[in-house]
Amino acid sequence: MRRGVPIALVFLLLAGRTAYALPDDDDTAVYRPGPGVSSPRVIHRVEPYYTAEARRALVQGTAVLEVVVDEHGLPERISTISPIGFGLDERAREAVSQWVFKPGRKDGHPVKTIATVPVEFRIFRRTFDPRDDERRTNYNLVVEQIQTHRRTDQTLDTIKNLAQQKYPPAMYLYAKMLQAGDGFPRDPELALRLILDASARYYAAAMYDEGRMLLDGRRLPKDPERGLELIRNAAVLHSRAAQFFLASEYEHGGLVPQSPEQARQFFRMCALQDETVCQVRLAKLLLEKEGREERDYLQAIAWLELAADRGDIQARLLLDPERPKLTDDQAAWIDKVKEQIAVLK
Repeated sequence: MRRGVPIALVFLLLAGRTAYALPDDDDTAVYRPGPGVSSPRVIHRVEPYYTAEARRALVQGTAVLEVVVDEHGLPERISTISPIGFGLDERAREAVSQWVFKPGRKDGHPVKTIATVPVEFRIFRRTFDPRDDERRTNYNLVVEQIQTHRRTDQTLDTIKNLAQQKYPPAMYLYAKMLQAGDGFPRDPELALRLILDASARYYAAAMYDEGRMLLDGRRLPKDPERGLELIRNAAVLHSRAAQFFLASEYEHGGLVPQSPEQARQFFRMCALQDETVCQVRLAKLLLEKEGREERDYLQAIAWLELAADRGDIQARLLLDPERPKLTDDQAAWIDKVKEQIAVLK
């Protein structure tokens, strides 16, 4: 399962394999593996435990962590690069905190080194149901028919039948069509029940809708805490609307305390899904970052170039005065970052 990239330290991941030193809290350099710097290697691994919530939801995937491994091979700092949600990211960090590494070396001496660590979560002996794949295929076909304006009565029948089979994407699509009276008679009450049912089955778009209704007290009793929880989980499950909503809230404060770091985290998740508005907003936050370093600046330019390549006018306006300032080395680094972003999508 592909996940987003939620933390500022993603710069290190995207910078490629070039070795460089970063200042640490105790003024000891932290090295990125590359020429002259070897990578840390795991020599003792502790497996993570599932959360009850994730097991109920049958969530599987890989959490990706970034770890600073000290000179003795012990994890010093652990951050989440690519989350799964449902409490599994915390379990991954707990497990990795107990790992032991062979430390990275520079000039024959052990040094603090950054390691990117995948932690897999798998549910063993889970049976494969071919009906799931059939439902997925049928759903994709009807969506393609709608998008290409080839919708027929059979298309509508398929959507309704898939919804009755409790296939969450079809439940949500059917609900939206019932809300709008598009292809079906309007039925707001049935639409609401379908959205809540799809949300309970961890369909991200429905989770976001339910979360917003709980935040606003619209059609559901007001419950801001539960609403935010649903929206956060929807963001992890790739709801762009949820990612953008949380990023904007953290940027300006209100429902949540203002936090530029959290805003960057959620804008980055959205930016990785090719949303140009998120790419531009992330770039602006990086440019305005307190204590901005060169890699923040270059990362911002990379996101602006990606947005500009997709025709975003605001990105082009922000880029025009910056491009003449770039050195050849900086331009090459930006190109490498863009290549790495493409891999992470």
